[in-house]
Amino acid sequence: MGPRILVVQNAEWEDAGLMGVAARAAGIAQSTAKLFPGRGGMRSVPLEELEGGAFAAVVSLGSPSTAYLPETNPHHDEMVALFKLVRKLKIPSFNVCYSMQLFSLVHGGRVEKNPNGKEVGFEVVELTKEGAADPVFGGVGSFTTLQWHGDCVTALPGKAVRLGYSEKTRNQLAVLDGIHYLLQGDGQAATPSTLRTWLRVDRKWALQGTSASEKDMMRRVTEYGSYFRNTYLRLAGNFLSLALPAPED
Repeated sequence: MGPRILVVQNAEWEDAGLMGVAARAAGIAQSTAKLFPGRGGMRSVPLEELEGGAFAAVVSLGSPSTAYLPETNPHHDEMVALFKLVRKLKIPSFNVCYSMQLFSLVHGGRVEKNPNGKEVGFEVVELTKEGAADPVFGGVGSFTTLQWHGDCVTALPGKAVRLGYSEKTRNQLAVLDGIHYLLQGDGQAATPSTLRTWLRVDRKWALQGTSASEKDMMRRVTEYGSYFRNTYLRLAGNFLSLALPAPED
């Protein structure tokens, strides 16, 4: 059996997106813990399987929940246990938006309302010196990606390395222990069909109190779709290569 990753999906409309595309292209099997009502998939985080070595890496996604308000997520305790376990077992992880925030909290960081306001739409992420040398982001360089958040990590966990920032969010990208990647942006969702779904489900929250324009976002994701897709596939592929190195001949 080949390598397998665990995808933790916290909301029905926030799936693995382009990360899933990259995994399938690399021949990597995926199992998904779907932590929301509905049919199909696991209904809890498979901690025992993870501890038993069933997964070579974990990809944990965003959520409309608030990381510092446990009552907003019925699976909060499972997620905390997951993030403690992957670090204890040194299982590479890729943590997006809400998952970046909760992972940071679990390991000593701080999460708050973004002091610069919501960040919604396509924004440039600049790399730090450390980011430019990072095996996942360095070869890609500064890039534009989808943002969809009102909270942010205002203090990273101890020993975490800051890799990137945007105009509104100081801690856009980081890595802990060299294998736990933290991404505030939602580039995995930067395709016309996915963005259209996000706007349909979450339009009110996304547009309220921001200068974001639904028309402009859809124009940009359509006009520059190949750029967004290729950029994120490169980042995802770099992480998967780091987490699941090719077997030696």
